[in-house]
Amino acid sequence: MEQVSQLILRNTGLLQSGKVLLINPPRDSAYGRLASGTRQVSIFTQDFGDHIYLSSSGATSEFGLIPSPYAATQDIVLILPRERERLEMLLHALASSMTSQSILWLAGENRSGIKSSAKKLQHYFQTVARVDSARHCTLFRACNPTPADPFVLEDYEKTWPLTFSGAQIDIVSLPGTFAHGKPDRGTMLLLDSLQELKPTGQVLDFACGSGVIGLSLLRHQPAIGLTLLDTSALALESARSSLRVNAMTAKIVASDGFAQLEGTFDWIISNPPFHRGTNNDLNVARHFFTNANRFLSESGKLLLVCNKHLPYTAWLKERFTRVEIVGLDRGFKVILASGIPG
Repeated sequence: MEQVSQLILRNTGLLQSGKVLLINPPRDSAYGRLASGTRQVSIFTQDFGDHIYLSSSGATSEFGLIPSPYAATQDIVLILPRERERLEMLLHALASSMTSQSILWLAGENRSGIKSSAKKLQHYFQTVARVDSARHCTLFRACNPTPADPFVLEDYEKTWPLTFSGAQIDIVSLPGTFAHGKPDRGTMLLLDSLQELKPTGQVLDFACGSGVIGLSLLRHQPAIGLTLLDTSALALESARSSLRVNAMTAKIVASDGFAQLEGTFDWIISNPPFHRGTNNDLNVARHFFTNANRFLSESGKLLLVCNKHLPYTAWLKERFTRVEIVGLDRGFKVILASGIPG
């Protein structure tokens, strides 16, 4: 069980009887142990994979963009997100929607900056207190919400221009989306390779984020069939908004890895994630490589960018007959894999 869950469970006695909303919990059994005869626990998560896992474990789970607690919700337990701007957005949304009788509990690992979160809580709540520290985690209690302004999701969007091969597109991103508000170096290196390779046919942008890769390709090759896939509700909404502002169309899929994906593709292109929560988790990438060739056409190709030190080249050679480095710069490499063993 995750350390942050252990901290929450150690303070179960502080929770009121009645309805409890657990927001963005890790994939463990804490929700079940929080429930009692008089306490009903439900989950809201912005991660589709977590939603599938927790739902299959028997939890009452909702996948979506922004939590909106029911009026009867007495305790709201928020797990600290990795991104500070996402924390700000969630606190604003919760303070704008929860009742004066509700209590917000914020729990997170010390290494993730939970101790400095008191100032953000004080911006939205009159009463804030640190109630426990254990398992290298900290728990805060906040009540009496006083948001200065109503919550509007669009206020947290960032729209920024991206130039690819002489053409500009506008990218919209929300907090919690990879490379929020700016292009990242790895993706830009991948785009350089795309100018040379010019993918055609059915293209999957795996872990699409705000849609930078897929939309850049679509701008120059509008005949491709583009699918944008991600597990994050915030990323999917960002990609949807990016498509809208550029008057483009693509299929959008919420999926836990490849689990909810159907069909085959001529190209799978990705800047694959290697985090789960605050932890590096190369199993995410390993699972991606293990299953990618099941979704490639007979002559399909896989193109990805990653940090130079990651062992992805060797892993791909276990799954493809041809693997080559097609881009290299400033700590990143672009790998092209093709040829599915018979």
